[in-house]
Formats: sequence, C-alpha cells, structure tokens
Amino acid sequence: MADFKLGRIKFKWRGNWGTSTAYLIDDVVKYGGNVYVAITNHTSQSTSAGFYTDLAKWSLQSESLFFKGTYAADTHYKLNDVVKYGNRQYRCTTQHTSASVVGGVAILNDSNFELYLDGINFRGDYATSTYYKVNDVVKYGAGQYKCTTAHTSSGVAGNFDETKFTSFTDGLQFEDSYAGGTIYQKGDVVTYGGYAYAATQEVSGVTPVASASEWDLLVPGFKAQGDYNSSSTYKTGDVVNFGGHQFVCIVDTINDGSTVVNPTNSAYWTQIGYGLKYNGDYSAVTTYYRGDVVRQGSSTFVAIADGFINVTPGSDGTKWQLIAQGDTGAVLTTRGDMIIQDATASTRLPIGLPGAVLTTDGTDPSWSNPEGSNVIYVANSGDDTNPGTQFLPFKTISKALSVSTSGDIVEIDTVAGGTGGIPGTYNVTTGVGGGAGSGAQFRVVLDGSSTASVSIISGGSGYSAGETITLTDISNSIGGASNITFNVVSASIGDVVYVKNGVYREHLPLRVPAGVTLRGESLRGTEVRPAAGSSHTIATVSINTGGTGGTPGTYRYVKQTSTLKADGSTNGGGTASVFTVVTDGSSTPTVTVYHGGHGYVANDTITIAGSDLGGSSDLKLTVTALENNNASYMFLVNNTTNITLMTMKGMTGTATHTGEGAAVVSLDPAGSITTSSPYIQDCSSVSANATGIKIDGALHQHDSNSNKSILANDFTQINSDGKGVFALNGGRGEMVSVFTYYCAKSFHCTNGGFIRGLNCSSAYGEIGAEASGSLNDGIPGSETVLNVQTRGQQIKYQPATISTGSTSSLDAGDIVIGQTSGARAKVFYVQVAQDTLFIEDIYGNFQQGEVCTIEKQDSTTYTFTLNTAYGDSTAANTGLQGFLIPVKSTDGSLSSASAIKLGSNATFTGNPTYYRISAVTETDTAAQTAILRFTAGVTSIYEMAEGTAGTISQKFSNVRLTGHDFLDIGTGDFVTSNYPGNASQPADQADEVVESSGGRVYFSSTDQDGDFRVGDLFRIQQSTGIATLNADAFDLSGLTELQLGSIGAEIGATINEFSTDETMGGNSPLAVPTEFAVKGFLQRDKMGTKAMVPPTGTTAQRPTGVELFNGALRFNSELVTWEGYNGSQWTGLGGGNPWATQTADGSTVIVAAANDRYFVDTTAAAMQINLPSSPLVGDQLRFLDLAGTFDTNNLTVGRNTGKIMGATEDLIISTENASIGLVYTGATYGWKLIENI
Repeated sequence: MADFKLGRIKFKWRGNWGTSTAYLIDDVVKYGGNVYVAITNHTSQSTSAGFYTDLAKWSLQSESLFFKGTYAADTHYKLNDVVKYGNRQYRCTTQHTSASVVGGVAILNDSNFELYLDGINFRGDYATSTYYKVNDVVKYGAGQYKCTTAHTSSGVAGNFDETKFTSFTDGLQFEDSYAGGTIYQKGDVVTYGGYAYAATQEVSGVTPVASASEWDLLVPGFKAQGDYNSSSTYKTGDVVNFGGHQFVCIVDTINDGSTVVNPTNSAYWTQIGYGLKYNGDYSAVTTYYRGDVVRQGSSTFVAIADGFINVTPGSDGTKWQLIAQGDTGAVLTTRGDMIIQDATASTRLPIGLPGAVLTTDGTDPSWSNPEGSNVIYVANSGDDTNPGTQFLPFKTISKALSVSTSGDIVEIDTVAGGTGGIPGTYNVTTGVGGGAGSGAQFRVVLDGSSTASVSIISGGSGYSAGETITLTDISNSIGGASNITFNVVSASIGDVVYVKNGVYREHLPLRVPAGVTLRGESLRGTEVRPAAGSSHTIATVSINTGGTGGTPGTYRYVKQTSTLKADGSTNGGGTASVFTVVTDGSSTPTVTVYHGGHGYVANDTITIAGSDLGGSSDLKLTVTALENNNASYMFLVNNTTNITLMTMKGMTGTATHTGEGAAVVSLDPAGSITTSSPYIQDCSSVSANATGIKIDGALHQHDSNSNKSILANDFTQINSDGKGVFALNGGRGEMVSVFTYYCAKSFHCTNGGFIRGLNCSSAYGEIGAEASGSLNDGIPGSETVLNVQTRGQQIKYQPATISTGSTSSLDAGDIVIGQTSGARAKVFYVQVAQDTLFIEDIYGNFQQGEVCTIEKQDSTTYTFTLNTAYGDSTAANTGLQGFLIPVKSTDGSLSSASAIKLGSNATFTGNPTYYRISAVTETDTAAQTAILRFTAGVTSIYEMAEGTAGTISQKFSNVRLTGHDFLDIGTGDFVTSNYPGNASQPADQADEVVESSGGRVYFSSTDQDGDFRVGDLFRIQQSTGIATLNADAFDLSGLTELQLGSIGAEIGATINEFSTDETMGGNSPLAVPTEFAVKGFLQRDKMGTKAMVPPTGTTAQRPTGVELFNGALRFNSELVTWEGYNGSQWTGLGGGNPWATQTADGSTVIVAAANDRYFVDTTAAAMQINLPSSPLVGDQLRFLDLAGTFDTNNLTVGRNTGKIMGATEDLIISTENASIGLVYTGATYGWKLIENI
C-alpha cells in the first residue's frame, strides 16, 4: 500500500523566495509582486536573478505589482517591479540588473520597462551640463519647456537645444532697454525708441526694427518732428508732415544720399494721416505727389502716387483718383466711340481695329488686337465675305489660302515723329513707304504734341525684320503731322490658316502659298473633301494657232507663258500648267497635258512661248475640259509650307490628263523649294486609287535651285489600290512614321526619285517598296552618264600545264601564241583565281585544249594548255563574262581616277541587266581604261564582244527604308486583303521589295513572320532562329574574334584570323586559310620537309561513283602501297599497279595491263601471261617467281603480236626465283628488259 503524507496534500506558504533554499511541491512563495507554487522539488539558485533560471519549476499563482521606489543603478529588477524615474513610474517587463551610473546619473533602459504612470517634474531654471529626463519642466527665458528626449544639456550657456524640448507655457519678461551685446530669449521684452518689442526667438545683436522675424512690436510710440527734412536723421516713432499727409518712421533713416528714405519709401515710413492740396489745371510737365488735386476737362482728380509726371488724369488709376465727375457726354469725339468707366471716371473708348474683339483684362474693357493679323480662321459657320478673323471666319479653305501671305509685319518698335497736326485717330492705307513689302495698314493716334501711337491693322506681305517704315502725310492721311518712322521687329514666316473642326468640300486644287501653315483643329475632326463637279485643273486642251516652225523635237515639261481668261481679262487667270509638245517644224504640233495647273476655267486661252519650243511661233491653246474635283490635286504645296492635323478623303477619281489616280499632296508647279521643304504632319489620306504624296521633280525642272522635296511625319496613307508616297523625276521625299495601308505601291520611286523613310510601314497592298530607272531625262540635276566600251576577250588556261610550274609566270604584257591555231594575242590582265587571261590585239581564234607558247617581255618563253571546255569548237577565246569586266573610253569619260563611283549602275547594249559596280581597279587615266567588278557576274548568255557600248550612271531611283515594317504585302487592296478576315490572295515576301531598271531599295525591315532583313544581304528568321548572310564582300576590320555556333552536336569554332600563310606554319586552331594559302600549300611546294598523310584504307574502301575523280591519290593499307586512279583503274605510284598474285592452273592465260606487277605461283603448273595488245611508250611490267618453281614449271611471257628484245618471239623464264622487269620502247624494238634478277 502507498504511503501518504497528509501534510503534503495542501499548499504551504513559505514567504518571500530565498536563495539556496530547498523547496517542495506545493510550496508557495512571493517573488517580487507575484506569487508562485512549486511544481518540482528543488533547491533554489544562489542569486536573486537565479529565480528565473528555475522558472520552469514554478507555476504563477497570482500576479501583482511591487513598488521599488526611485530607480537605482546596479539593482536587480523583477517582473512587475514598479520604479519612479523622474516624474514617471515604470513597470519592469524584463527582469534584469540595471546598469551602473553614467556621469553620475542612473539612466533607465526603456527596453526593460513600460510606462506605468505619466507626470511632470518641475526642475526650475534651465541649467547647463544637467541631465534632464522626459517630462522634466524647466524655465528658459520667459517660457517654460517640457523635456521630450532624455539628455544632458550643453555646457555652453545659451545653447538651449529646442529639439529636445517642447513649449509648455509662454510668457513675457521685461528686460528694459535693448542692448546689442545681450542674448535675449523668446518672450523677453525690450524698449527701443518709443516702441516696445518682444523677442520671438533667441536673438543677439539684431536691432528690434531691423528684422521682423526676431522681434514682434508690442507697443508703438510717436514723436512729432514737423515737416519732413531730407537732410535730417529719423528714428522709429518719429512723425513728419509730407505734402498733405503724415508719416511715422518705422526704421531708422540716415539721409546720406545712398538710399531714397523720404516718406514715399514704405520700408522706412508708414502713412498715418491724409490731406489734399489743390494745384489747378493738370499740366503734363508738373511733378505730382499724393494729395495734389487737379482739374482735367470737366472733372477733378487727386494724385494717389508720388513723384510722377506726364500721366493724364483718368488714364492710370494707380496715379489719379476721381474726386468730382464732369459731364460724361463730353468725352465722345469720333464715330464708333464708346463711353466706359476707367480707373477714375467715364471716358472715351475709340473703335477697335478691324476684326478686334471687345474684351477685358478683368479691370477695364478694351479692344483686342485681331488674333495675330497673320492668323486666318475657317469654319463651317463662316462666310467668305468675312475678314477671316476668329469670330468672323471664312467658310472655305480656298478663300483663306487665296488671301494668305508671308512676310506680314507682326511687331514694331522705335516709333518716332507724328508731332503736330490735328489730334485724332487715323487709319493709314496710303503714304506707307520703306521695306520690301507692300499692303501694310496702320492705325495712328495723335494728341497734337506727343509722339504718335502706332498699331498694326494689316501686316501686308513681303516685309523683313529690321526694315524701317515711314508714314507720310498724303492727303491728310495722318492729320498733317510730321512723318512717322518705326522699325519692323519681326515679320511672319507665313500666315496660319486655322481650320475649325468640320467637313470642308472644296473646289480644287488648294494651293498653299510659300510660308503658309494650314492647320486643322484635330486630326479626325477636320476633314477635307473634294466638292462635287469640276476642279480648276486642266484635263484637255485644243490647239488654236502657232507652234509651227523652229527646231523639230520633243519638248517636255514646258510651262505656259500666260493665260487669257474666257471673259477676256488677264487678272486672276489659271497658272502653272505643264505640257509636252512634239513638233516637226512645220505641222501643227502634238500637245499633251502633263500637269493641269490651277485656277483655270473652261475656254481659257493659254500661251506657250515659241522660244520654249525650239524657236517656233507662240503656241495658243484653249482649255476644253477640266478635271473632276475628285481626280484633281487636293493640295499643291510650296517652300516652307506646313499642313497639319486634318484628314483628306474622297480623291477617288482618275485624271484624264495623266491616266492615273488623283494626288492628295503634291508640289506646286509654280513654286520652288529653296529654303525649307513642305512639311505634312499628323494627317491622314483616305482615298482609294489616289497617291497620298506625289513628288514630281519635273515640275521644277526649269529651276535648278529647287530641292524638289516634301517632308512628312505621321502622315497615314489608306489609299486602296493607290500609292502611299511616289517620287519621280528627281523628286525627293523624307518620311518619318508614314504608315501605308492597302496601297498598290506603298513607296515608289522612278526616274531618279528618292525616298528616305524612317520608322515607316507598309501594310497589305501589292508592293511594299519599288524603285526603277535613273535620273537621265533631261531634268536639271540629271547626270551626264559615262560612255564606255568593253575591252578585249577572255581565254582560260589549265594551271597544272604551266611549264614554269607557277601562275606567277603570268603577266600583263605577255604574248600568247597558239601552237596549233597560230592565233596570237596580248595579255592585259591576269585573273589567277579564275584561271583567266584578258587579252586584246587578237589575231585569229585559239582552239580549245591547244598548247600555247607565251613570250614574255624579256623574250623568255613558257607554255600552257588552254582549257578544253571553255569557249566552243570554233574558238577558245570568248567575249567578256564573269564578275570582272574591263572597259575603255575615248571621249574622256575615264580620264579621271574618280570618274566611276562605287555603287553605280553599268548597262551594256544588248543586255537588259543593270550591274552594280562594287570595285574599280587597274585604272589608267592616260589610256582611259579600268576594270569593273560587279556584284553579279555577266552570264555566258550575255557575254560581251569587244567594243560593246555601255553606260555608267549613279543617279538611280532609290527607296531607303530604315526600321521599316512590312505586313502581309501581296494580299492586295481593301477587298482582297479582307482584314480582319482571311485574305483572298496570299502574302508574298518577294513583293515587299521590287527593283527594276537599275533602281535600288535599301532597307532594314521586319515582316509579319518576324523575318528581319537588311536588304538581301542579311536575314534573321526570328520564328526559326535561322540567320543568313549573303554579301559580295566582307570588311571585318576591327573584328578580333568570330564565334561560329555549334552545328548539331559539334562544338563551334572561334576564328580570329583569315590567314594567307601558304606554309600553314602557325598550326593555329583559330585561323582559316584563304584560297591563296590553300593553293600555295598544295601546289607551290609550301608543305615543308615533313610528311603529308593522304586518305588511307583497304582496297574495299576505295571511293567509287560520284566520289571518285581522275587523279585521286590514297594509301592502300591492305597492299601497303600508294595508289592513284587514272580514270579507268587504280594504279600503284612510283612502280606500277599494286602487286597482284596469279596462281597457275595449267589452262588460264592472263593478259597483262600496262604497269601491272605480278607475284606468279607455278607450283601446280606452268603459266602464260600475254603482254598488253596496245602498249604506250614507257609502260612497264614486272614478274616475280613467288614459289621458286619457274625451273620446273616455266612462265611464258607472250609477246601478243609485239616484239620482245627486238625479236618476234615469246619470252620463257625457267630460272628458279627469277624476277624481271620489262619496259615498252616502241614498235621497232618492242619490250626491253630493265631488270633481270
């Protein structure tokens, strides 16, 4: 039975926990403020803090607080101990022993306590080098401050750290009169002069009146000093009389002349009293001060400013104030005057300038200047009888453009003159002189004595900045005043025609004058369309009279001389039409309209000067029909014009005079692009069949100064079956972010046109970019092509047959003589890489495969054999073909070393191909010869005979696209592309770029399949990761290393050199040998002194079929011998064919082949081997007694109709172990022994 001790079945109070004491289960102790019950028998630790070491042996029974008094250093604190620290009480949250004192102060560690009770502790006046706890309160100056951060104060007096305190209470402390050397605290009060001030912060050395930020004025004081005296010194509080007013000094003043410190200076004085002083009628030469009263007209005014002169009462409310209003009706003097209330009184407001708007600056009403006299407005709500101002706009764009100009005067200055005369307002339209312009109008206001006031009514046109304008009094145009002059500060580059949102149906063409900007209100909100009916562009003409006589010919791009309108007048008629005229000198000429110009009506008469038609009589034409508006030209642009923010639609017709679609934006035939190209920006063209931008250089062909160019940025082309950008006849276009959709041709150049596109795109449509032809149409800027003829012919030699053993023997100047044909020619160039000689001075025809003797210039000779396959059976010398074509000239075309430009086109009679010149070598300017290298070789189909005429040109049509995007090119127009559905015709990458007749398209592009291309030279198929490089030549200068990626499982190689070392002595894994190096290594004895290892293998491993070629060499590892293939069989090298064993059977007769070698075994029977039936001189045979049995079973060598040792007998070998060799010497002596062992 268990032994129970009843005394233990209860809690036992043991009092305060003690160190090194035995405790039993259920013993209860007090530790700190808490009560615990022992749950494990144990002996307590030897230190007070050790209780927490055995905490797991106790169970908390109750929790309480234990007040330990003031916090002390080096003291163990238990959980829930409460201490007083400063004015606060804290509860211990982590048992610990407090740190020792620092600087004599016990500092409580916040991390071991939490705030239990808050409070404050007043510590008296702030002291230096004193430790302050949080919520300690000190007095500093007049205020009390509460500590927010425990710290020890600075040891320097006055260094009160406000960042560690917060204001507790504010107060004031009187410190008597201000002293400059005293440190004042916030709240200190001092007297200075008659004023009392309170410090707003700690301050020293700052006079109270010198800074508003350090001092606050508490009590002001005054001291009367009588009238102001500019030579007196005044202090704060001094009061003076100034005019009719009184002022008090607020800052000490010293009137030493360095600063204006009279009472008008508010930095030193404040006004405290007001008065009036009557001064009679206003005078423009009197200086007035505040309080002065004057009479002006029927009203009385008081001055409210000091020290001003020549300011008319009522004109400036900051200077005068109305006291008594006179008769308001007395101010009206001129038609259109209005009565307004100015700063002080009712006054006259004259009529404004034409187009001005009555407006206000928030204080007074006034007439605005017209919205920049060079801004013309158009709105659907307007009327073409309006002046075209913002509030009275025109209705049509054509009207606005017809009155727009450039060189308007927009700002003037330095007005002089205009004195005397009759006061009043004059609109001056006559007597305007000076400057290069005309049509300017001005408003002049005179007062009869002062300089006139001049403002601009109309800026005219043609003026320039810096010009001086003079207004002269003509017919009292300026009221009899003296001449007025002023300077032009600025003149406009051109008017701005601002078109409000709306749809504008216009009669076309719209001619945008030079310098003028046509600006819509928004891209899609401003829409321009052709009006119904006819345009003002010529479609057809008939011939009235003239055009006969003169020099026959075709006269292209001829412009009209004059127009006689159908009503008989010459003013305002059509202009800029362009024609092609064909004359024969006697008959009525043939006339074709090239460009229909603008401004025409039916039955207008046009004259073309006979001097432009080869001296014929003047040609008179009648306009018989006009183009439909939708088949005409929408915008004709000029120098420095700009079109922006609008959409052009509806140009869907086909022009009669061109047979092509309409042109949305094109050059004005009457213009000239000399300083800045027309610029089309942020627009869209949406017109099926039309050309969005047409740049025809022929229209300016008579002006060599014209750049013939148009620029465009963000001009979208949605011209189904039309063109996006079309440059021709030397026209030039620069396009940025021009996107085309559904166009038959997105970017098209012909006849020397040029387009440079950056970040553009071609989407859908038929062709992305096309270039064709060159600029050689008689247009200024057309090049004079170089006329050349081909030089010489070609023959090919067999390098292995050169008797000297080296191609280095071949030289220009050598004479080649055919040993069979007797043909003769002179070598002028050697193309070693192609085994080709270029020859001239040719006599006769060489034969294929014949041996030629070459006579060098030093009279030595050598031989080679001509190629057996080059040429034909009639001649081994052929016309020129391949990549190198020699040329010559006789007209001076090649008299300059730089005459032929790389990249030029070369064409030849009878050959439709345009060849690109990649190099020019062997230039001889004296002989006018050179050798051209083409990027594509001349094929044998077009081989060129000597003297074939050719031309070299470089002004080819060129489309250059950088960062271009091709999208589904080839899918066609809006219908066939069927976006967003499936296209009815497939995309074709071949249609992205088209070049013909020598035109070039240079491009870097990406298409819908992710193919990135740089011309035809470099391509990356991003979808597959395949990159293709295809170039005529590479310039790898600067490339130090080339890494070739892995192929399949093979590791790629790194290349850092293309080596020409024929010895390959470097044995480098990083170098690739050139053709020269390989050929030299194999053919020019550059292998060195070691060994070459050929292909090695058994007899069964010999190559066959397409892998077997004449002259093949190998080492037969089975026969242990070198062997070569002679075209019909393998033979041994240096001793005949490989040794073969023949075993006698008593009946078989063997026929030997030339150079056979036999091991003969006659062990079983005698044997016969016959000699070859048709041997050649030098053929050899060898026979060896393999078994040593020739003495018993003889070997018979059958002569096979030939001779042996000169005899017509067989050779019988009967000597044991015999071995013989035979050589064929010819039919006379036959086979002779060369070995007999």
